[in-house]
Amino acid sequence: MIDITLALIVFGAVMILGFIGNYIFNRTQIPSIVWLLLFGLVIGVIFNIRDIDQSIIIAASKLFGAVAIVIILFDGGINTDLYQLFRGAPRGLLLSITAFSFSILVTMGLVVALFYSFMPTIPLENSVIIGIILGAIVAGTSSPIVIPLASRLKNLQEKTKMMLSIESIITDPLCIVVVLAVYYMVIGPSAEGLNLGLGAKNVISTFSVGAMMGFISGLIWLPIMNKVRQEQFSYVATLALVFIVYSVTALIVTVGDGGEGAGAIACLVFGLVLGNGKKILKMLGYGEKQFEMDEQSKHIHSLVSFIIRTVFFVFLGMMVGFQRIEYIIIGIVVLFLLLAVRILAILIATYKGEIERDDKQSMIVMMPRGLAAAILALTFGPELVSTLMPGMDGFFEDVAFVVILGTAILCTIGISIICYYEKKKATNATL
Repeated sequence: MIDITLALIVFGAVMILGFIGNYIFNRTQIPSIVWLLLFGLVIGVIFNIRDIDQSIIIAASKLFGAVAIVIILFDGGINTDLYQLFRGAPRGLLLSITAFSFSILVTMGLVVALFYSFMPTIPLENSVIIGIILGAIVAGTSSPIVIPLASRLKNLQEKTKMMLSIESIITDPLCIVVVLAVYYMVIGPSAEGLNLGLGAKNVISTFSVGAMMGFISGLIWLPIMNKVRQEQFSYVATLALVFIVYSVTALIVTVGDGGEGAGAIACLVFGLVLGNGKKILKMLGYGEKQFEMDEQSKHIHSLVSFIIRTVFFVFLGMMVGFQRIEYIIIGIVVLFLLLAVRILAILIATYKGEIERDDKQSMIVMMPRGLAAAILALTFGPELVSTLMPGMDGFFEDVAFVVILGTAILCTIGISIICYYEKKKATNATL
């Protein structure tokens, strides 16, 4: 009974901390991730969470991770404006692909170099796989942080805001799909070893099948959702269908061929269709049909998404053991490498794009990692370690923790400095 009481107290404290963190975030530039990760770290130390049976932790992480993936991607879909997405797509897509690719390459290079120098017993192929997966885990920016922050920077150009928003929307599913593709190539039931050509093919097919399933499901559900929207708890039916779309898509593609990744994309597109129903139906020649998810349902889902994000970041903090100082150092080095390649990616994406210098500086620091990185590290990290690098428990969780926390702090400091100089310029202009 005491254990249950303590668990409820901790859960209540987590929710209160999540609310306070969100309150602070809405009035400053400090993401709630910082407080949630640190609180989870303290809870993990106090209750010795790392001593719990690892099989239980792995099972819980996989189940919770799948739920979180569904919620976060559906949330991203329903809150994305399709017209704005199209307007900023070319440069936003360029920024997404370059930043994502460079992040994977430098992380893989670092891991291979470190393992070759200090852990020669680990085969080269294993170190390449570990580097690619770790790079993909920490390669995406967090839309729940980036989009609100970008909207608050008054001097930021609209096209710059759109580029940052598109990057944060695209990279979350990209991280998930790439990690799943590599994971099932080397560990899944039909694993045949690392094959980058096959992996690229799987990613493309995963995106296409998932997008098609999500789009068709969305079109079918739009009129039904419109008819039942006045019924009590109608949102529950929509949420249930999100999980069904994810599961059915995953079963059709099959797990070994990246079914979970296809399911994730299906959830994103499903949400995109429901959140932009009027625009999509107008494009298809049915402009008279006013079918779209209502604001009340969006608000309810944002609450569900808030709870999932809050609990998962605390969960990541709890799972961090910092058993080796090397993991912290690797995380810090990865952080600075990500910053370096981000500068290069922004230079490429903004080339001849008439983007102001101040905007480029804002884009550089707007690189917080978030829920996708936490989910992937916790869900796949333990099994990857046991298969590819035995004895290095906590590697993915600890490195991801450092990168998530580090990028959040970097973003906070950078945006605070930028806002300070914005106010200073405005004051000087009025004198």
